[in-house]
Amino acid sequence: MFVNTSKTIQLLCLSLIFILFTNCDSSTTQPVFQNVETGTDTGGPACKAMVSGLLMSEIKEDLENFRRDSESHMHELNDLFPDFGGVFLDEDGRYNVLLTDMTDKARVKASINFSDMGKMRPEGTDREVIVRQAEYRFRDLALWRELATAFLLAGNKFYYVLSTQVHEAENRVAIGIDANYWSEQKLTDVTSFMTTTLEIPKNSIIFEKEFNEAEEEEDMFDELNGDTFERQRPILGGLRIRYASSNCSMGFLGVFNGEEVFVTNGHCTKNAHGSSSTMYFQGERDNSNDVVGIEIADGPQTLEMCVTPNSDCWPCRWSDSAIVAISEDVEHARGYIAKTDRKSEEWMVEGSRQIDGKDPVFTIVDLQDDILIGMKLHKVGGNSGWTSGDVIRTCVDSRRTRHEIILQCQYRARYASS
Repeated sequence: MFVNTSKTIQLLCLSLIFILFTNCDSSTTQPVFQNVETGTDTGGPACKAMVSGLLMSEIKEDLENFRRDSESHMHELNDLFPDFGGVFLDEDGRYNVLLTDMTDKARVKASINFSDMGKMRPEGTDREVIVRQAEYRFRDLALWRELATAFLLAGNKFYYVLSTQVHEAENRVAIGIDANYWSEQKLTDVTSFMTTTLEIPKNSIIFEKEFNEAEEEEDMFDELNGDTFERQRPILGGLRIRYASSNCSMGFLGVFNGEEVFVTNGHCTKNAHGSSSTMYFQGERDNSNDVVGIEIADGPQTLEMCVTPNSDCWPCRWSDSAIVAISEDVEHARGYIAKTDRKSEEWMVEGSRQIDGKDPVFTIVDLQDDILIGMKLHKVGGNSGWTSGDVIRTCVDSRRTRHEIILQCQYRARYASS
């Protein structure tokens, strides 16, 4: 989202709303998977049967033309400029365009018109474009990321690998390692597998310490006032909701299959990442007068959604979201988010949960399609209040070990997020 001088926020439609193999032959002339009957360490038998006999060269060939919708702008630029390595915003708000060959630097700089790319131009302002040297093309990094996701994020072999992504600012494939298991030996093991089996250049790989997401805390318009914890009507984005014995945040409100709904996180259900008809309260838990909705959709996550089959048959999905049908008698305000009286721009420091009595709402005015590292994001969470920070990761593939799924193409910003 972007805040302008008139209090309006543009909402980034992210799913997080306030929202291995072992014994693999490295040769491209041999199957990546062992025979189903004889292999014991290469993942679930269903996945081995599905891809048994595939060569690494065949897997790469299948993936070369695959494009994620959220990265379409990057691929379009790579089509236009074969040496294109990515683009991001630096600390001064300038577009940094990366090229592996600087011969056509002037032509590229003159040809790229970000105003033609719609909402890729933050806040509707013109920005300086600078061109920098890159080592790898974006399309190659994207291919290597797909391989890393498929082979590292499921199963037990690399249990400590939590995420994979194309890091545009570093022009590398970034592998997130659980900080609790960080060691030189584990970095060496992952590097060896990626370079030997997946045939990914060693210099294209970087590692980052990653910290497991904390569980939601258990205790945390003229009528809008008080705290986001408290009962508010009409309901709108940014309020705290309760379910079972836990708390979460109400995301944006919308319409799904003709029904008035709100979105929350898929892990904020009784059956995380699976439909369970969870009942939600906004106000007092277990008070029938404070029931605001029932979960009607969460998922599905399937093997077919995976960009390429992974090692242990973990299903994939593209969002950590669940859809909740709003109860008929509950007053609600679609298109609005609660506005509190103070934001926090410090890393992991919560903002205010006190609703601004004089100016109590943000208005959702648009959808942000193209998200770049360096863009400013604002979020109102029911537990953490109004927080703000820069986008630091784009299209991250992330493991959810507890639920044995892979979340594909998630976005991250530097702020308190509960």
